[in-house]
Amino acid sequence: MALSGAEIPGSRQGGNEALPTITKLNRGLYTLVFYILGIALILLILGWIVLTAMGKTIPDSLPVVIATIVGALVGAVAAEKAP
Repeated sequence: MALSGAEIPGSRQGGNEALPTITKLNRGLYTLVFYILGIALILLILGWIVLTAMGKTIPDSLPVVIATIVGALVGAVAAEKAP
C-alpha cells in the first residue's frame, strides 16, 4: 500500500474501520475504563488546583496527561453509534 492510500480514509481494500459496538459482553469493560479515567481526570484537575494554590510550578506534562484522558473519555463515549 502506498502512503497516499494510508492517508485517504476508505481508499484501502478490506472494508471500513469503525469503532466497536458496546454489547453485553464488553459493557463492563467500557464502564470500568470510563470510571477509572473519570477518577484520574478529577484527581489531576484537583492536583492542578492545589499546586496553583500553593504557588508551585505546574509540570509541563500535567496538561498533556489531562488532555489525553479527555480524548480517551471522548473515545469511550463515542464508541456507541446511532443506528
